[in-house]
Amino acid sequence: MAYSAKNLSEDLGKEMEHGYRASKVAKLASQIHHNHRRELSRYLDCKLMQLTAMEEGPEFEFSEGEMRHLISELRSH
Repeated sequence: MAYSAKNLSEDLGKEMEHGYRASKVAKLASQIHHNHRRELSRYLDCKLMQLTAMEEGPEFEFSEGEMRHLISELRSH
């Protein structure tokens, strides 16, 4: 079964329950990308790469509001 946008929204939502920390989300995204890279749609691959890039510095970090918006977008995708 392919990893879906719904799966990603659920995983990100669970991480957000512990409070938003960009470094934790970036690490989670990197792990998901590594574990599911062969079954990802282009859309999910792009979103996971954007999230992983947050490790590169604050200029790449999503705000908490942007993260919540992304989770909502993923749920409806």
